[in-house]
Amino acid sequence: MTRRPVDWQRSHVIVTGGSQGIGAAVARAAAGRGAAVSILARGEQQLRATAEPIGAHWASVDVTDPKALQRAVEDVEARSGPCDVLVACAGTALPGRFLEVPIDEFESQMRLNYLGAVHAARAVLPSMVARGRGHVVLTSSTAGLIGVVGYSGYGPTKAAVHELAHCLRYEVEPAGVTVSVLYPPDTDTPGFAVENTRKPVETSAVSGAITPVSADVVAAAVIAGIDKGRHHISVDPLTRVLVRAGGIVEPVIRPFLTRTIRKSLGT
Repeated sequence: MTRRPVDWQRSHVIVTGGSQGIGAAVARAAAGRGAAVSILARGEQQLRATAEPIGAHWASVDVTDPKALQRAVEDVEARSGPCDVLVACAGTALPGRFLEVPIDEFESQMRLNYLGAVHAARAVLPSMVARGRGHVVLTSSTAGLIGVVGYSGYGPTKAAVHELAHCLRYEVEPAGVTVSVLYPPDTDTPGFAVENTRKPVETSAVSGAITPVSADVVAAAVIAGIDKGRHHISVDPLTRVLVRAGGIVEPVIRPFLTRTIRKSLGT
């Protein structure tokens, strides 16, 4: 089926994790294109502060609760119409060494980062498929494409999102629904600032060579990716190479990463 371009001024965009960071930047960018925007997240105060200046609707909800998320989606759809574009940004990173991270943090990251995306997609896809149009953007990460020291709890959740999108395409794209994956690199957000406070020294050494991009830069890439119907949305050259090359690249750069880690640990 031929993909229909997004008519932003006639579209309802729902953003999960939309109260701050990349999600908030995407919400602002979509509103700037004339879309009706709804943002979903947990913190009511931050939600209101983000939504009101751009005229967005909002609902306080935990995306790890599928029934509550379904109700929230139905609520904002009752006000702004069926969802035309979903951008699932809710997520967190809790870095740490594998043997030192509490086991419940592995579980909480999987519930939020992966299952939160699953629940969001399931809430909007039936209507999109029935109408024969729609666009879903799921947020993975550069860390979902390549192993990163200190991200054994986070990286696999984002790799799972990457694979989820691949599976979904076979099922929903014949019906006219596009599925994209966003791979943001290190991004200057409140969540990233918190993440930095708990990185092991070797993680900081690897990521310290990378200059974080702004959330607005990532949001602009999301809007452009939706406009162009891209399956993979990336911002930086390294991630674009990783998306194209898959597992070929990591063995090549592994010696450099190993040297950086050893140097950071003084070994």
